[in-house]
Amino acid sequence: MATPAVPPAIALVMGVWLGVWLAWPLVVAPVAAVTAWAVAVATYARSARSELVSWALLAAFAAAGVLLGASRSQAASDTPVLRWFHEQPDAQTGRIGPARLEGRLRADASATDYGAAIDLDVTRVGDHGEGGPDFGGVRLSIGGDLARSRMSSWRAGRLIRVSATLRPPPSYRNPGQADQREQRARRGTVLLGSVKSALLVEVIGGGGTIAELAAGTRARVRRAVDQSVGRHGRRSAAIVTAVLIGDRAGLMALDDDTISRLQDGGTYHVIAISGGNIAILAGVLLLLGRAAGWRPRHLSVGVIVALVGYAYLVGHDASVGRATAAAVVVLGAGLLDHRTPSLNVVAVVAIGVLVFSPLSLFDAGFLLTFGATLGIVLGVARLSDALLRVPTRWWDPAPRWVSAAAMLLAATLCAEAALMPVGALLFGRVSVAGLALNFLAIPLMTVTQIAGMVAVALDGVSATGASLVGWVAHAAATGLVESTRLLDLFPWLAFRVPPPGWTALVVYYAALLTWLWPGPTGRTRAVSRWTLAVAVVWIASGPWRPAITGWPPDGRLRVTFLDVGQADATLVQGPGRVAILVDAGGARSARSDVGTRVVAPALWARGVRRLTVAALSHGDPDHAGGLGAVLRDFRPGEVWDGVPVPGHAALSALHDQADQRHIRWRQTTRGDRFRFGQMAVRVLHPPVPDWERLKVRNDDSVVLDVRFGGVAVLLPGDIGHAVEEAVVSSLPATPFRIVKVPHHGSAGSSSDGFVDALVPCVAVVSAGRANAFGHPAPEVVQRYRQAGAVVLETARDGAVTMETDGTNVSIWTESGRRLAYRAGQADCAPLK
Repeated sequence: MATPAVPPAIALVMGVWLGVWLAWPLVVAPVAAVTAWAVAVATYARSARSELVSWALLAAFAAAGVLLGASRSQAASDTPVLRWFHEQPDAQTGRIGPARLEGRLRADASATDYGAAIDLDVTRVGDHGEGGPDFGGVRLSIGGDLARSRMSSWRAGRLIRVSATLRPPPSYRNPGQADQREQRARRGTVLLGSVKSALLVEVIGGGGTIAELAAGTRARVRRAVDQSVGRHGRRSAAIVTAVLIGDRAGLMALDDDTISRLQDGGTYHVIAISGGNIAILAGVLLLLGRAAGWRPRHLSVGVIVALVGYAYLVGHDASVGRATAAAVVVLGAGLLDHRTPSLNVVAVVAIGVLVFSPLSLFDAGFLLTFGATLGIVLGVARLSDALLRVPTRWWDPAPRWVSAAAMLLAATLCAEAALMPVGALLFGRVSVAGLALNFLAIPLMTVTQIAGMVAVALDGVSATGASLVGWVAHAAATGLVESTRLLDLFPWLAFRVPPPGWTALVVYYAALLTWLWPGPTGRTRAVSRWTLAVAVVWIASGPWRPAITGWPPDGRLRVTFLDVGQADATLVQGPGRVAILVDAGGARSARSDVGTRVVAPALWARGVRRLTVAALSHGDPDHAGGLGAVLRDFRPGEVWDGVPVPGHAALSALHDQADQRHIRWRQTTRGDRFRFGQMAVRVLHPPVPDWERLKVRNDDSVVLDVRFGGVAVLLPGDIGHAVEEAVVSSLPATPFRIVKVPHHGSAGSSSDGFVDALVPCVAVVSAGRANAFGHPAPEVVQRYRQAGAVVLETARDGAVTMETDGTNVSIWTESGRRLAYRAGQADCAPLK
C-alpha cells in the first residue's frame, strides 16, 4: 500500500471525535484502548491473514483516539484552577477577587485597546498558595497606559505574580450555537480576569536560557521592523511583524472594514504567520544552502534544525507547528532515502498532532490546514494538467510563467473546493474572491516575508539598506491589504450563508473525494461531478431558499428570547413564516460583533432566512449594535423605529445601510396596529414626539404587545417608572401574559403598579452573567415572583423559548428547564 499511514490516521481521527463528543467515562476508555491493542498484537502474532491484522490495528488506533479524546477533553474542562474558582464563597456571583495568582506566561504580552493582555498557565493561586503543574490557564486583561510601557518585560516563559479579578468566559447559550466556554477550554483557557494596573503585575522569575533567548530575539525583531518598515507605514510594520513572529497585536492598526474584506476574501491568513510562511522559509533556506554548495544531507539537517528553532521562536502558533512537522517528516524521509507520497506525509503529521494535542481536531486552524492540504495533494496535479491543455493551443510547450500560473490556479481551486463547506460551517461565509486574490496575495506575502527577514538582518548593519528593503516590505504589505478592495467593486464575490447540515457536508465531501481520488471510472467521476455541483448550489443558496427545519408547526406562535449577554434580542415567529426580530443585541467591541457571532447563527438555527420586520426599541448599543449584521444577512422587509434622533451617528449609519439595501424604515408610535394572519402586534409606546431628541432615551423605547389567541407577549424595551403607567393603561387584559422584564431588570423599572397591572405568568430577564450593573435587581425579581410569575434569566437559563397555539403554552430553556401552561389556568399555575 502506497499510503499506509492514511487508514490509521482516519481511525485515530474518528476515535478522538467519538471520545470527545460521546464523553466516554475515564474508566471505560483506557480499558477499551488496552483491550483493542492487546487484540491487535495477538492477531498479529497468531494470524497470517493481513486483512485481519489490519482491521485489528485500525480498531486499536480508534480506541487510542477515544482514550486521548475523552481524557484530554475532560481534563481541559475540569482543571484545578476552575474547581478552586467554584469553591470560593463569591463564585455564585460569577466573579471573585481580587485573587492572587502565580504562573508562567504562555506567550509574550500583547497590546490591546485598553492596555495589554497576557495568557498565564497558573501554578499557584489564592492566599494559601494552592497549586501545582497543569493547574489551568487564564487570560488576563491589564488596563491603563502603564501596561504598554511595561509589557516588554512580560515575556513567554517568565514567572509572574499578579492580583486579578476572575470570572468564567462569556457563553451565549442559544439554539444552534456551540459552547464558547468549552471551545476556550480546549485551547487552554478556563477563566478570564482583569487587572486594574500594571503595578499589580510582578515578574518573579525568568523563563530559562532558551526561552529568554527566544523572547529577546522576538523583541529585537519587533524593534528592527519598527525602525525599517514602520517609518514607511505603521500598518505595514504590524503585518510584517505578524508574518515574521506571529505577533498579531499590531494588527489593531487595521480598520474594521479592512479586516472584514480580508476575511471575506479568504486572505486574512496571509497577514499573519501560518504554514505557508514555513514553506517559504524552508524554500529560501534550501536555495541558499544549494547556492553555498552544501551537501544534500547536511543541508536537510541544517534546514530541519533551523525550522524547529524558528517554530520554537514563534512558540504559540499551532499552524506553524503543523507545517514544521510536515517539513521535518519530508526532509527526514529524504535523509533516510525514503520517498513517500505527499498524502502519506499529511497522514503521519495528522497522527503526530493528534497524539500530542488531540483537541486540535476541534480547532478551526486544524480543519483549514489539513483540509486545504488534502485538496491540493489530491487534486492539483490532475487539475493543473487540465488547465495547461488550454494554453498549448498557442504555446507548445507552455512558458514557465504559464505553467506556474496554472499550478497556482489549480492549487487555489483545490484548496477553495476543500474549504468551502468548512468556511460555511465555521464562519457562515462563502467566498470565491480568493480565486482571484490569491494570484496577488501569495506572491505579495512571499515578498513581504522575505523583505521583512532581510530588513531585520540589515538592521544595525546598514540603516539605509534596512530602510530601503523595509520600503519593499511596506509596498508588498500595502498591496496585500489593498488588493481586497476588489470586494468593494464586486461585493457578490463573498456572501454570508447559514451553516450547512451534516447531510450536505457528507454528500459534498463524498462527491469531492470520489472525483479527486485516483481509480474511479469515468462514469463514476461524472456522477460525482454532478453531485458535487448540486451540493455546492445547495450550500451557496442557503440565504435564499426556504429552510427545511427550524420553524414552529403550522398554526403556532414561537417567541425566543435570545441569550445575548447584557443586551436584548427577541425573535417572534408566526404562521406563514412571519419573522419579527425585536432588537438585535450589541457589539462587545469593534472586533466582536454580537450580531454576526450570536444573533445571526441563532436566527439561522430557527429556520429564518429573511425577516419580515426588524424592530428597534431604541438606539442604545445593547439593542441596536447587532442590527447592521441583521440588515446584511436577513434583508428585512422593513425596520420599525420609534422616536427619531437625527444627530445619532450609529442610527444614521443604520439608516444609510437600510437605504442602500432598499429596506423601508418606518417610524412607529402609540396606537399603530399590525396584523400578520392570526398574530396581532400593537405599539403601546412611544407617543408622537413633540420635540426633537438630541440623544437616545430609554423612556422613548418602542413597546410592543404581541397577541396570539389567548396569549400575549409584552416587549417593553428599556422603559422606566416614568412611562410604565401610560403603557399599562392601554394594555387590555389577557388570559396568559409573558413579559420581557424592562431594562434588563434594573431597579429603575418594573414598579409595583406596573407589575401588578400586568398580572404576568412568566417574566424573562435578558441580562449578562455577573454584569457590572447588578441586573436584575433582587427587589425586581422578588416583585415578579410575588405577583405569581415564574422568573427566567438568560444569564442562568440561556435562551428562553415559548411556543403556543393560542391556548396551550410550552416554555423551555437551553439549560433544560421545561414548563407547560394553559391560558386561563387559575393563578397562572404551571401544569403538572
